[in-house]
Amino acid sequence: MHIKEQSKVIGWNEGPFDFGQSEPTPLVGVITRGGGPVDGVIKREVAVDGLNGTRHISKAIIESKHKEELNLVVLSGITLAGFNVVDISKISEKTNMPVLSVTREKVDLESFKSALKNLPNFQQRWRAVRHAGEISGFELDDHRVYYQTANLSNTEAERALKVMATQSVLPEPIRLAGMIATSLVRGES
Repeated sequence: MHIKEQSKVIGWNEGPFDFGQSEPTPLVGVITRGGGPVDGVIKREVAVDGLNGTRHISKAIIESKHKEELNLVVLSGITLAGFNVVDISKISEKTNMPVLSVTREKVDLESFKSALKNLPNFQQRWRAVRHAGEISGFELDDHRVYYQTANLSNTEAERALKVMATQSVLPEPIRLAGMIATSLVRGES
């Protein structure tokens, strides 16, 4: 797989939330051509500290009218709405697409594991973390980003990051998804 400037990607990000809130928070997917024009937006909701992120993302992509044109799934980290851990391997398997998870900061896995132990279904959540594999670092425009992949080599992931990071160090589809999701909760971003 080789991401080009016009390759269609979908980036996912969630809206703001309060820990312990009972209502879900918006989950937005933005479809772009590389880091350029927006071709579509998908909205779902995800439970705070829930277990439904993997299912909602996979199902939204599979049911999307854009499915056949998509080349890559990009996530803002492997957690949504607190500790709703997304299994990127399952998303890749269900959608038949590579998945790239990107963060600005490297996760301290021991602290993360300790926090997960305070939630129900610890084993399921930790399995999703392990499925995400090794955390790799990459210098992008004098900033370090960290990423994990499913069915995508490091070389391909780094090429995709270069193509998608057009307005900031984060890939444009997840940056836009975060802005839209925030506006759905707060009225603006």
